[in-house]
Amino acid sequence: MTRPPWRARAAWPFALFAFAGGLLLWRSLVGGEVFVPAGLLGYIAPWSAERPPQQRPPWNPLLYDAVGQFYPWRHFAGQSVRAGLLPLWNPYQFCGTPFVANSQSAVLYPGNLLHYLLPTATAMGWTALLHLLAAACFTYLFVRELGAGRAGAALSGVAYAFCAWQVAWLHLPTFLDSSCWLPLLLWAILRVAARPGPARSAVVALAVGMALLGGHLQIAFYVLLAGSALAVCLVARAAAGGQHGRAGRALGWYIAALAAGIALSAPQVLPTLELSRRSHRAGKPTAAGYAAYTAYAVHPAALATLLLPGYFGQPGDDQHPYFGISRGGIAFNFAEGALYVGLPTLLLAACALRRRAPRAGVRALLAALAALALLMAFGTPVDALLYFRLPGFGQSGSPGRALVLWAFALATLAGLGLDDLIRAPGGLRAPALRAITAVVAALALAWAGAAYALPLPPALAGVPLAGLPRQLALLALSAGAVAALSRDAPRARAWAALLVAVTAVDLMAANAGLNPSAPPSEVYPTTPAIEAARAIAGHDRVMPVNEGWSFAGPDAVLAPNGAMVFGLRDVQGYDSLFAGRYKAFMDRMAGRDSSPPEVGNMVFARNPHSPLAAESGVVLVLSRRPLDLPAARPAMLEGIAFHRLPGAVGRASVVPSGGARVQWLADAPTWVALRVAAPTAAELRLADLWYPGWQASVDDRPAPIGRDGVFRRVVIPAGEHVVEFRYRPATFRVGLYLMTLAAGVLACAMARAAMWR
Repeated sequence: MTRPPWRARAAWPFALFAFAGGLLLWRSLVGGEVFVPAGLLGYIAPWSAERPPQQRPPWNPLLYDAVGQFYPWRHFAGQSVRAGLLPLWNPYQFCGTPFVANSQSAVLYPGNLLHYLLPTATAMGWTALLHLLAAACFTYLFVRELGAGRAGAALSGVAYAFCAWQVAWLHLPTFLDSSCWLPLLLWAILRVAARPGPARSAVVALAVGMALLGGHLQIAFYVLLAGSALAVCLVARAAAGGQHGRAGRALGWYIAALAAGIALSAPQVLPTLELSRRSHRAGKPTAAGYAAYTAYAVHPAALATLLLPGYFGQPGDDQHPYFGISRGGIAFNFAEGALYVGLPTLLLAACALRRRAPRAGVRALLAALAALALLMAFGTPVDALLYFRLPGFGQSGSPGRALVLWAFALATLAGLGLDDLIRAPGGLRAPALRAITAVVAALALAWAGAAYALPLPPALAGVPLAGLPRQLALLALSAGAVAALSRDAPRARAWAALLVAVTAVDLMAANAGLNPSAPPSEVYPTTPAIEAARAIAGHDRVMPVNEGWSFAGPDAVLAPNGAMVFGLRDVQGYDSLFAGRYKAFMDRMAGRDSSPPEVGNMVFARNPHSPLAAESGVVLVLSRRPLDLPAARPAMLEGIAFHRLPGAVGRASVVPSGGARVQWLADAPTWVALRVAAPTAAELRLADLWYPGWQASVDDRPAPIGRDGVFRRVVIPAGEHVVEFRYRPATFRVGLYLMTLAAGVLACAMARAAMWR
């Protein structure tokens, strides 16, 4: 049976989104590879033994996070859930650390369901595709709710989902997992403002909850900032129009929905707040901290990338690698300053900014959000208001991440501008020409200013400009199409279709190569060295000794977090939040700062000679070269020197020992059980991090947990006893209660609305 024409017309934007997403990720979906930049493991032993330097990809420290953080976290979570365990605690990093409290683990986020059903490497590509489609589809719904037609909404969906900011961060999934819910939140707020009620408010709550559960709290903050700004504007407009009753109801429903959404995320957010108070980042904001924060802001010269995204090079391009710097002159990453939204997007967004345009108030708000995002990204004094006045903001990432609001605002305005031109060709000729002139002038000024503020090195002066003729031709084509659309009524839809197609092609071409994939065999392959380390360590710990983490590429052995893929317990760790007490302990062990200057969220074990190494439960030291340890000659395997730590007692020991015996009964992430036989009353010491939420029992009777430095200890009487440790954090239990309550209320609201429909 032939499909009705209206259905085909309605489906084409979603087909476009799917095609663009599939094209971007085709190598990891059907090309036999996986969406993990596993080639970067070639810098790290034992895998570096099989990958000579000339065969390694260019080092990208931010892209490494995909394989050095997110893959191990998703792998551990998937393994735990498939084994019937909820991974509240991670025993493989930092001598143990809260796992759910690491918000980017996103254990409770429904969008990570595929990680519990599929192999982690396979799930990475499919979840990226699904969230790209969600970002595009939700943006489409929002722009349609603003009154635009399908073409304008489709262009907005393409521009937001496939802009440089989204694609550059795509390998770090929590960015998109949180940002994709922004347009759905704004769509739901528009509907609540039009007709307040429980069902529509439930969608607001769902979007808030999903943005928070997505895992990146800084991006979620920007999502809530935009949503709250829109809600306030709509309520103020209704009140100014004399609709005080509706304004009050809409505000009340929004506040209730916001509270319900936060409650939905409580099992993840409350443990995160608890850890943040105890973390290595905890402390009051300082002038020195703010100076360091703004020093990593986007350099003003990055405005040149609005015209030519490769002005400072491209990540992964051997011939022209990225060489941008931050506002403070620090080596910078492409993703932190990804401004490019497409040349048609800029032109059409300018066309949307008219005084008497439909939804002029919403358009003005979007323009204000775009301006605010730029002011924050470039490190202006606006940042100080948030840094010093908003609790917790000082612990957030770099200023450039506010560009999510820039990308979304420009994408939405572009769709509205295209719709204006379609609906009133001829009538918008003068505004369209003024917009084209303004954008071209702004790009020329940005280009000139960038060349003055940060001129290209002489050796590279001609290389970035190779793409300039193509971009100028694209700008001319886009400007011509906009001008033609503004005066050619009979062919308006054809010109609109051309602009949608040009936007998609522009963004796909500009972002090609930003997201490398790899054969599955390169993703943390088990090697003889790994097998040997597992056989020696058992329940005890390993200590990889690493000295540096160069921006040019590290020379490391089993880098932090890598051990957890293989079930090896490591004293190292790499996370945006971890216990500050443990950081101080590792600093004492190293005799200096245990974090490399390039990455403050990474902890190295630098000094195996320290007596604190044995106290940490270490039995095996791994290094790139033999160390001068008082032990037998180290064994070399796959470029790694194996040293058995002399005098090691392992993770579990009894003091005084006096012939005491310790037998492992269970060693799960949230449950440790040991059989201890001691001739006299003694103290069981477990070299696992002490942290609130752990409870101990001796022969099923509760026992207090003492703290031995940063580790746990329990007093046991003489004789044979079973000692158990279980992790039952109160913040998670309270959060789970709040989530259940909120989910029940939202379900009742939706059911009530369905019954009354």
